[in-house]
Amino acid sequence: MLNVKTLPVGELEANCFIVSDSEQNAVIIDPGSEAGYILDALRQNAVKPLAILLTHGHIDHFGAAAEVQRQTGVPIYVHPLDEPMLHSPQICLADSLGMADLFDEPEGEIHPIADGDVLKFTEELTFTVLHTPGHTPGGCCFRHEDILFSGDTLFRDGVGRVDFPGGNIRDMRASLYRLGALEGDCTVYCGHYGSTTLEHERTCGHYLTPRTFT
Repeated sequence: MLNVKTLPVGELEANCFIVSDSEQNAVIIDPGSEAGYILDALRQNAVKPLAILLTHGHIDHFGAAAEVQRQTGVPIYVHPLDEPMLHSPQICLADSLGMADLFDEPEGEIHPIADGDVLKFTEELTFTVLHTPGHTPGGCCFRHEDILFSGDTLFRDGVGRVDFPGGNIRDMRASLYRLGALEGDCTVYCGHYGSTTLEHERTCGHYLTPRTFT
């Protein structure tokens, strides 16, 4: 069973997750800012980082990735449609959101990911990639058994915006339908706010049903 530690970071309070296995190996999902805070959490929890996973390329979700990578030496995993955001303060919205000082271009190893990839870091620390465009072209969710990291695709009783450059309402609709059709239930760790479950979103919300955006 994986342990999930949630660290809300930055002025937009994006959720960074430290996900560790029983052997204290860990991945870091969406280190958006406050690299020192994230690195302290790694030390305090005595975990060994193996990778940085990015759900998408907006600045509030990767702003600390470069510094965390420098200090840990781990590779970054991101969809190739969003990788250009890691190299441009304009494309990643750092300039338009008033976060230009947060932009820090990663210089280390970057691995592309694609829909259906299985990222196996250890026997326990294994994730399936779901490409879920809509908020950004290369937005992805990461699933491990009954846990889903949804980035800014799905929130509790809400979804990510589609009015930023690269957003697409039709893609978002298809991505949400796909999440709604996943077999079984999942605890969903969202890119902002608290966690939810797929069952809650299916029964209490309306974003995962075919009437969404109609």
